[in-house]
Amino acid sequence: MQNEKVKEFNDIIKNIKKKEPISIGDTIYGEILVLKDNLVVVGVSGCMDSKKVLSPADMGVIFVKNIDSKYIESTQDCFSKGDIILAKVSDVSPYEYKLVTNYPELGVIKGHCKKCKQTLDKKAIENDGKIKCLNCGTIQTKKFAKLVE
Repeated sequence: MQNEKVKEFNDIIKNIKKKEPISIGDTIYGEILVLKDNLVVVGVSGCMDSKKVLSPADMGVIFVKNIDSKYIESTQDCFSKGDIILAKVSDVSPYEYKLVTNYPELGVIKGHCKKCKQTLDKKAIENDGKIKCLNCGTIQTKKFAKLVE
């Protein structure tokens, strides 16, 4: 009886699909938690590859040089606290993921106004890359992801 239960348990364990950890090159999405002049801290919420596994405390860091392919003086020129972003993992350490958004398809996918905190409508993006908040009229810059629709 005991051996049958052990065998049954082992069969169940073998059939469970193993989830892989996030690795270099994976695209993640997360929320901007902290903005400093030279880096951004991202709370990683998920991975575009659903077979990847996250821990509840996964954090990522984006240094200002990895935000865009053009020169960025400060992280606040591209992101606001609470923005939801897509980023690519460039390095994995025991404490955080090093992330980049310096590809056109990466960046803010849901942005918030720096002044009134309302969600920004991407239809209000102007040709020069600035966006106007339809609620308070504030004009600001964001590093929006250019999503294929």
